[in-house]
Amino acid sequence: MRYFTALLLVFCLCSCSKKVKQSSQTLRMNLGSEPLSLDWNLANDYISFDIISNIMMGLTRFGEDEKGNIISIPGCAKTWDIDQTASKYHFYLDPECKWTDGRQVYSQDFIDSFARAQDPKTAAPYADLLSIIDLEKSKAISNEHLYIELKNPAAYFIYLTSYGLTLPIRKDLIEKYGNDWTEPENLVTNGIFKLKEWQHEYKIILERKDWNTTAQQAAHGGNEIRFLKYFMISEQASAFTLFENKQIDWIDNRSLPTSEIKNLKNRDDIIVESKELLRNTYIGFNNQNGPFQNRKLRQAFAYAINRNEIVKTRAKGDIAGTTWIPASLGKYLDHETLLNNFKKENGFKPSLEEFKNGYFPELARNKLREAGYSKDSKELEDLLFLIPNKESNKMLAETLQAMWQRELGITVKINAMEWKVFLARLRDNPPDLFRLNWGADYPDPDTFTGLFSSNNQINYEKFSNLNYDRLIKNAAASTDTEYRKNLYTQAETILTIQDMGLTPIFVDSQTLVKRPYVKGLRVNSMDIAFLDQVKLEI
Repeated sequence: MRYFTALLLVFCLCSCSKKVKQSSQTLRMNLGSEPLSLDWNLANDYISFDIISNIMMGLTRFGEDEKGNIISIPGCAKTWDIDQTASKYHFYLDPECKWTDGRQVYSQDFIDSFARAQDPKTAAPYADLLSIIDLEKSKAISNEHLYIELKNPAAYFIYLTSYGLTLPIRKDLIEKYGNDWTEPENLVTNGIFKLKEWQHEYKIILERKDWNTTAQQAAHGGNEIRFLKYFMISEQASAFTLFENKQIDWIDNRSLPTSEIKNLKNRDDIIVESKELLRNTYIGFNNQNGPFQNRKLRQAFAYAINRNEIVKTRAKGDIAGTTWIPASLGKYLDHETLLNNFKKENGFKPSLEEFKNGYFPELARNKLREAGYSKDSKELEDLLFLIPNKESNKMLAETLQAMWQRELGITVKINAMEWKVFLARLRDNPPDLFRLNWGADYPDPDTFTGLFSSNNQINYEKFSNLNYDRLIKNAAASTDTEYRKNLYTQAETILTIQDMGLTPIFVDSQTLVKRPYVKGLRVNSMDIAFLDQVKLEI
């Protein structure tokens, strides 16, 4: 049904291409799927945050310095002060930061959000992330002066003030509308755009919130964006057809079939750009139930993967890697120590390049035997490999399936699911194996390492190691880079060498393909595109 709907959408849009002229005020794109939630205390997927990041404004926003590094720039807070321990923060709000109903954004709106996120009744997936805030000591000193005190020092906390979980809420409206507070007729936001229309499973339209008077329209110039129109097409080929028929103005990896990438690079009617991301694609193992409770079996499957072969086949500029903390945060990892720890675990020391590829087929077969299994073991006959339903994911899964068959003699069964169903399955009943990726919520190792703490709700692997938990907790509470590097190196050793709770495959690279008239469109290393600066020169 969903595939039929996507094809119907493509047919309808393409059939009227001669009748509809693209407006210089509307930017059209593909979201890829229905957002899980526009409740920013509950959202935990990048599709939801694509919308939230354009309709909401935090205390700060993510910006970039001259070298492309992520920095914090003013959002609702004009200025802020941080004490030397990085545990006490004073934010001074801009009185011009207002909700779409005209009310000023108050300091208390942030306190209400922190409290709601940490309330067990809310069941916020990232609640643990904000547990560092001392709610008893943090307070709204005035409408425009917010004081936040942390239970422990955290050098990365300033980045969290740009993140969805810390966005302000309208407690009065949530109490009034209940679960329907995010519907277009009820939702009140404070970002540059507002939610105008949400046709579930079809499209979302955002409108620039200050486009109300002739003077305001003139202030934006003749070709500034007024509307953002997102379609929800999960099939990459269908979305790409819309782009080719000029019904979408730009696409990224979610709409780009792997088979088309090489053909795009020599075309002069489009612009193709790539950006290395703080995002890691990995294979998760069910550490708690089934055969992958055996760490030796997890190691066997990990060392049978030729990552260089995978990134070459994908041809998207991804970077092969076996560490969970990605290469661009490499200052927090001691690779020489990692190589030595690999030798202690496996009996030989590879080169750094061999280590990054992680392809050791003979070692993989030895680990399989040490685990007590062989290619004929009946316990391994029905292994389920779950993936999100997308062409590029299917190609990756089939490549991995062939590698495991070739090196271990074991065939896994691939099952592709629609995004929402996929996440629900991971939450309720994780399969033996699954493909997932994780993008940074803020540019610090803590956003990666914290995912696999024992009490994290979205630790779908059910990985648990108390020493790992202790190491990452101590690292997060320190402002000493070298000390943190030592702790994160120890934690990385546990996670991806000794216990192999999961196995990373590659660091993702985002590919943007856009029409030449789309100006000012770019993403940062966290794959966030702030679309308020985009212009269409049509």
